[in-house]
Amino acid sequence: MNAYNDFYINEAQDWLGEYLETSVYILNMELKESWRRFIMSNYSLNFAVGNPFTICGKSGTEVALELFGKTVDKLPFIYDRTPEYWLGWAIAYYQWIKNIPFMFITNKVDIETILLMYKKYHEMDITHFCDEMDRLIKLHKSETNLKMMRLSRGLSQKELAEITAIPIRTIQQYEQRQKNINNAQANYVFVLAQALSCSPKDILEY
Repeated sequence: MNAYNDFYINEAQDWLGEYLETSVYILNMELKESWRRFIMSNYSLNFAVGNPFTICGKSGTEVALELFGKTVDKLPFIYDRTPEYWLGWAIAYYQWIKNIPFMFITNKVDIETILLMYKKYHEMDITHFCDEMDRLIKLHKSETNLKMMRLSRGLSQKELAEITAIPIRTIQQYEQRQKNINNAQANYVFVLAQALSCSPKDILEY
C-alpha cells in the first residue's frame, strides 16, 4: 500500500527536490545537514503520510529557508535541475511507494550514497532506482529504528525507561534485536512512540 494518494506524488517529488536543491545550491549547506534538518522536523513526519497542507502549503524552497533560519532577497534562477533535485525527487517516490519513514531509508543507505546513484539512474525509469534501493537496504544491517529515534531525541536508555515505565532491560533487548519490537505489547509501542514524539511505525522494524 502506498504512503498516500497518488494525486499528491508529483507535487511531493517536486517539493523534496526543491528543498534539497535550495538547501545545497542556494543556502550552501552540506547535504547531510540539509537532510538531517528535514528528517528531524515535523515536515518529514507530515510529508511521509501525504499531508496536503505540508506538500501544498509551503514550497520546498520556503521550508529550506525556514529550517535554516535564512532570508534571501532574491532567489537565483537554476537553469538545469541539479543532482540534489533528482535526489529529493527519487527519495520522495521511493518513500511513497514503500510507505516507510524517511529516517529508515537513510539509516540503511546514506544520503550521500544515494546521491552517487544519480549518474547511473537519473535518466532511467524510476523503478530501476527503487530496485537498487531495495537491494542496498537488504544488504545493510544497522541500528534499530528504536535506538536511532532515541539517540536523535538525546535520550539515554535509562531516561527512556523512566519516561515510559518500561524496564530498561526490555528497551536494551529491543535495541539489540534480542527481542523483536514488532511483537511487543501494543501499549509498549504506543508509549515509546509517544515519548519519542514519533509515529509507532517509526520504531518498528521492516
